[in-house]
Amino acid sequence: MVPAERKSGISAIFLEQSRERAVSNCTADKAARGIARPIHVTLLTGGGDKPYALGLATALTSAGVIVDFIGSDDHVVRELLANPRVNFHNLRGDQRPQVSRVTKVLRVLNYYFRLICYAAKAKPAIFHILWNNKIEIFDRTLLMLYYKVLGKRLVLTAHNVDKSKRDGGQSFLNRFSLRWQYRLSDHIFVHTEKMYTELVTEFGVAKEKVSVIPFGINNTVPNTSLSPAEAKQRLGINKGEKTLLFFGNIAPYKGLEYLVTAFTDLSKECFNYRLIIAGSVKNCQTYWRPVEQSIILSGVGERIIRKIEYVPDEDTEIYFKAADVLVLPYTYISRAECCSWATALDCLPSSQMWGP
Repeated sequence: MVPAERKSGISAIFLEQSRERAVSNCTADKAARGIARPIHVTLLTGGGDKPYALGLATALTSAGVIVDFIGSDDHVVRELLANPRVNFHNLRGDQRPQVSRVTKVLRVLNYYFRLICYAAKAKPAIFHILWNNKIEIFDRTLLMLYYKVLGKRLVLTAHNVDKSKRDGGQSFLNRFSLRWQYRLSDHIFVHTEKMYTELVTEFGVAKEKVSVIPFGINNTVPNTSLSPAEAKQRLGINKGEKTLLFFGNIAPYKGLEYLVTAFTDLSKECFNYRLIIAGSVKNCQTYWRPVEQSIILSGVGERIIRKIEYVPDEDTEIYFKAADVLVLPYTYISRAECCSWATALDCLPSSQMWGP
C-alpha cells in the first residue's frame, strides 16, 4: 500500500506505542535474560480488503514485525506466501458469493470456530483488528471480551466510526456495541481529524487512545505499462472524449444519483463527455433501481459505461487510466479508498464533493 519512502504511519506509530506497552510487558522474563524478541502481531482482516491488508502487512514486516495474517482465499498471493515474516492462516477460506445460503451460513460458522480456536493458542500479544467479521454485534462485544480474557492487547482500525449513522440505519444496539468495542480497544487508528473528533465527542473515547493516520497510497493494485489511450480503447471510448469515473461499491451515501443528473445536464450541452460507473451494488437494490432507471430515461445512456459488478484488482487500472477525472459525489464521507488508487494510477480525483 505504501512505498518505502512513505512507510505506513500505522506501522510507525504501532511500533512506537506498542513496543513498550504490550510486548515488553508480555516478554519481561525474556528481556531479563537479555534475549531480544521481535514484535509479533496478529492481523485480523475479516477476510477482505486485500489492498489495505497486504499494504499494512508489508509495512509492518519491513519494519521487522512478525505478522500472523488471518485471511481468506482472496489473500493467497505471492506477496504474503513468500514473505518470511508472515504466518498466513487461511481461516476464512472460500468467499465466493455464488453458493447457497446454507453454504454461506456454514462457512461463517466454521470461520468463527476456527478463529476462536486460533485465538486460544495464538502467541502474539497484540491483535490488530483491521475489519470486523460477518456478525458485527458479536465481534464488537463477546469476541472482543474473549480476546481481552486471553490477555491480548487490542488495536482497532476504525475505517468508519459509525457506518449505520452514515447509511441511515441507526439503532440502540448498534451504538451500544460500538461503544463496547471502542472501550475494549487499547488503541484506535482513524484516517481523518473528523473521525477522531467523532470518536472522542460521540463515543467518549479518551484522546490518547486515538491516532490519526492519513490513508496511504495504494501500490498493491497492478500498474502496468498500459497507456491511457489503450485503456480508453479497451472500454470503447473514442480519442478526445473526456471521461469521468465513479468507482467502487454503489451505496446511498455515495450520491450517484446526483452525478447521473449532473452528467445528463452536461451531456446535453457538451457532446464529448463519457461517464464510467464501475462497482457492485452494496446491499441496496432499492436504491440502485431508480438510479439505473434514470440512466435509461436520461437520453444519454449510450455515453454511460456501466460495469455493475465487482472489479478485480487486475482490471482496476483499466478504468482509472481510461478516466480523466475520478468523481466523488458523496453526501457523507470519512475516507475514500479510491482516491488512493487514483493517486497511484495517475488519475485526477475531483476536488469537490457533490450532493444536496
